[in-house]
Amino acid sequence: MFSDANLPEPLVIQEIENPVRLVEINAADHIFFNPRYTSVRTIRAYTYDLLKQARRHLPENCHFVIYEAYRPMSAQVELWNGVVTRLSRQHPHLDVDSEELIAMCDVFAANPYRQGSGHQSGAAVDISLVDDNGTEYDMGGEVRGFDNTADFDCPEISAQARKNREILREALAKVGMVNYPSEWWHYSFGDRLWARLTGSKLAIFGKLDK
Repeated sequence: MFSDANLPEPLVIQEIENPVRLVEINAADHIFFNPRYTSVRTIRAYTYDLLKQARRHLPENCHFVIYEAYRPMSAQVELWNGVVTRLSRQHPHLDVDSEELIAMCDVFAANPYRQGSGHQSGAAVDISLVDDNGTEYDMGGEVRGFDNTADFDCPEISAQARKNREILREALAKVGMVNYPSEWWHYSFGDRLWARLTGSKLAIFGKLDK
C-alpha cells in the first residue's frame, strides 16, 4: 500500500484565491453527487471548473459522480478519529498517540491536527463513474472501501474494473489532477498532496478552516 510519508513537503502553501469561492455540485453540469458519506455538496469553484473540462474526455454513457469534495475541519476530525479507533483495535499493542499508529492512520485519512486533507481546501474529490442511468461503473471496489482493492494498482480486480479506473484517471490527468495511489477514488489539484506527488515546491490551495 502506497504511503506518502517519504515524499518531500512543499516549501510553501500559498493560497492563490482570495476570497475563495465555493460552488455546489450541479447535475445540470452532468456531474453528479452521491450523498452516501456527506450532505455537503460544495466544492472550490476552480476545482469544479477542472472537472467540467475533464468530463469532455470521458467516453459516451459515462459521467463523474462525486462522493465528497469540500470537507470542513469538524468532519475531518470525525473521520480521523474513526480511523484511529479502528486501527488501534487492530493493533492493541500500539499506544494511541504513538508515531507508528499515527503513520498507519495517515495512509487512510489525513491528520487534521497536522497538515490536514486536500478536502479541507476544497481542492480534492472522492470521485467515480456512472452511466446515463446513474448506475456506477465496476471500479473493483467501493469508494472508501478500505481494503486491498483501494489501491489503484490492486492486482485482485478484474480487467474491466482496471480499464474503468484508467478511464477515470486519464480524464482527470488531462486537466492536471492527480490520484492518491492508495485510494483509487481520490483526486486533487493544487493542494499539499498534489504538490508532493508532482514534486512541486509550492502548494497553491490551503485549508479553508483551521
